[in-house]
Amino acid sequence: MTARTPSPLVVTALVTGLAGCLSVPEGPEPMCHASSDCDRSRGEVCEEGVCWGDPPPGPFAAVISPPSARQDLVSRELPQVAIPDFGWMGDLALETPVLLGGKLEVFCPPPLAACDPTPLGGTVTVSRASLFHGGPGFNTVANVAAGDSFTIPVRRSQPDDALYTVTIVPDSTRQLGSRSAAEIVPPRRMQVTVSDNTNIQTIALGGADLPVITGTLRDSAGAGIANYRVSALGRWDPTEPATEVSTIDYTDATGAFSIALSDELVGTVELIARPVPDKLDDPPPTAPTIHSPGIDATRSSTRSVVAPADLGRPAQLVLQIQALNDSGEIVAVSGAQVSIAGARADALNSFTMTDEKVANADGKVMLNLLDGAGIAGTYRMSITPPAGSSYGVLFDQKASLQMPQQVRLGSRIALRGRVIGLDDKPVSNVAVTARPSLRFLWTLDAPSQAFAASIPAATAVTLSTGEFRVWVDQNIAQTWGHYDLLIEPPTGAQAPDLTVSEFEIVRNASLDAVTVGDVVLPQASYVHGRITGPDGRSVEDAELKLYRLSTQLTLCSEVAHAPASCPIPAQLQARNTSDSDGTVRLALPR
Repeated sequence: MTARTPSPLVVTALVTGLAGCLSVPEGPEPMCHASSDCDRSRGEVCEEGVCWGDPPPGPFAAVISPPSARQDLVSRELPQVAIPDFGWMGDLALETPVLLGGKLEVFCPPPLAACDPTPLGGTVTVSRASLFHGGPGFNTVANVAAGDSFTIPVRRSQPDDALYTVTIVPDSTRQLGSRSAAEIVPPRRMQVTVSDNTNIQTIALGGADLPVITGTLRDSAGAGIANYRVSALGRWDPTEPATEVSTIDYTDATGAFSIALSDELVGTVELIARPVPDKLDDPPPTAPTIHSPGIDATRSSTRSVVAPADLGRPAQLVLQIQALNDSGEIVAVSGAQVSIAGARADALNSFTMTDEKVANADGKVMLNLLDGAGIAGTYRMSITPPAGSSYGVLFDQKASLQMPQQVRLGSRIALRGRVIGLDDKPVSNVAVTARPSLRFLWTLDAPSQAFAASIPAATAVTLSTGEFRVWVDQNIAQTWGHYDLLIEPPTGAQAPDLTVSEFEIVRNASLDAVTVGDVVLPQASYVHGRITGPDGRSVEDAELKLYRLSTQLTLCSEVAHAPASCPIPAQLQARNTSDSDGTVRLALPR
């Protein structure tokens, strides 16, 4: 079948843009005048001058979102979307929301008259796992001011749906002359179904029988350590990252603290004490963060900490970040993010010193550290250059207060290629973005994985010749890279997005570039549907995101550090908004 390249956006303009115009420029030639002009053997039909249908293989899922002005509608996930050969997905209906809301108050045992009934401030996060594997799921956050209530529209719970998770974090903003909400009550998590409006409920934070951790922070001479913020990190779900799950307290000259834990925690918590300034607007002091792990999350306990004498005093490390440019000249790397960390551990506790700064116009940073023998020999440094830089990262390298002032970054490797159309002609203004693939990330251990994921994605735009060049790191933590290339043509190119998966970096450190080759924009398969409300009426400016579900799940058995749930993301294939008739048109890569 011959190549055809009309755009749904062009079709929309032709269908809706003629009325009321005195002079209309000629648009692109229609693909078809009758269905006989299309590939009928693959089910295509001609409508609006477009051959619709012949979709790529699925399975597909979708997320429909109403326009922001339509508070009477709520987003909806469709775990299965059938796309017939003729490309018409039918009516895709949004739903009427129910309201999850209320006010946050302090738990008040009798006599109730002794409690302050003023609602607390904080954040309320409502989330739910996706209805399809690797989907985005539902997540929304409401910021609640002190004295106010909150209302969050959600989709009505269905019999087979997962529960909504509601996580409430009290406001921790320090107050002059009074305690913040986070000093009074700990966070709370609830699992709920929402079958009807609940916007008048009261959610009590705190409780009479919550576990409490008490103790003191003291220096090696036995004196209390003041001006430390004390809290605990823990989990409601063992598969989730640790988060703050306690009230917070600030030590005074005695070093004493007392924090209450949230209920329904699992496992253990880690006590975290961080130095804070004496005055709210001052910078934090140069002092260690104290970690005390392994505390039972389900019962009250005492944990006191004595800081060792060998942490030393505050010291400054001034560095200049440099690199070699294309001409072989040494240049300063401004905008590089420099982080350094060291640790001193004993049988029960650890004491860490970290600082992070961004290099100024001269490539210089001034890092605040401790100079004691117990920690000075443990410092490790990582550097991330700015987005789009040809200079390479530096990860987890030994550092010291006596190291040379100049730090030289290496070079990244260039991925070079050319984007062409089905007519073999180059396509300009195509956005090409390189991101670490899942294979690359999940081969790395947790700290290396977090560092790699934090590196800004490399992006370039193709020239008139269709050529592109993006700079990526050859390896991280001695692991050679694999990258996914997201190819996003401009609207005028009339072609769908494309992902080139798992491009492997050649294992040759002497190379400064590797060739991706010609990336051919795929032929588009045009599909459409109609977005409606629950009453069947068309909804304008609603958004449809169409995802292709992964059927290849062997990756998790091929890498060393895949998450236990193996959450291979569903791949976004296309997105667009509906017109005044509710019709949404998408171009899928075939």
